[in-house]
Amino acid sequence: MDDQESADEVEASTSDDRAHGADSPLPHTPPFGIRAVHPGDVPPVGPPDLGDGPPRRERPAGNGLAAMAATVGVVLAIMGTFLPWIVVDRADGAVDHLIGWDLAGDAVLVLVTGLVAAGVTGALWIGQRGLVHKLVLLLAGGVLLAVAGLEISDVRAVDAVSSLERSVGSGLPVVALGGVLLVGGALLDRGPWSFGSR
Repeated sequence: MDDQESADEVEASTSDDRAHGADSPLPHTPPFGIRAVHPGDVPPVGPPDLGDGPPRRERPAGNGLAAMAATVGVVLAIMGTFLPWIVVDRADGAVDHLIGWDLAGDAVLVLVTGLVAAGVTGALWIGQRGLVHKLVLLLAGGVLLAVAGLEISDVRAVDAVSSLERSVGSGLPVVALGGVLLVGGALLDRGPWSFGSR
């Protein structure tokens, strides 16, 4: 019997050794970088120290409303260039729609102004702010409003003098609305109103 008992003890101790051996999952390190706490250790309370790396720069608060208003203004200004600016009703019953490109000088000015405002709008989307951005948007909106206003007044003045029925097409109000939204985007920008600031 003694042989039987000693064989059982050896087998039990071997199975215990296998349970805590190198291929055993116990004891183990917890996953995801969590440090194991052993009896007598003080458990960590705060987040782990990330070292002496450079401090991360805080991202500025969103400027989404100004960027959205300016984006819609840019789209309307560029789109208005390709819409009818003047509608002419001729005596023979035909209707001519003159788009912005038929009035090349003003259309190019509107298109270039819209593209410049698009660049500033992109800067607003990535979080840049400042007086320069506001001034460019205000200037672009003012140019669009001035061009649309002058063209509308020209159409109405010529209509009173000539025998042709001329009316304002849909493009000029769209350009004017784009100018209003660019001015609104400049006023909604949360950046500082001083030079030398970003």
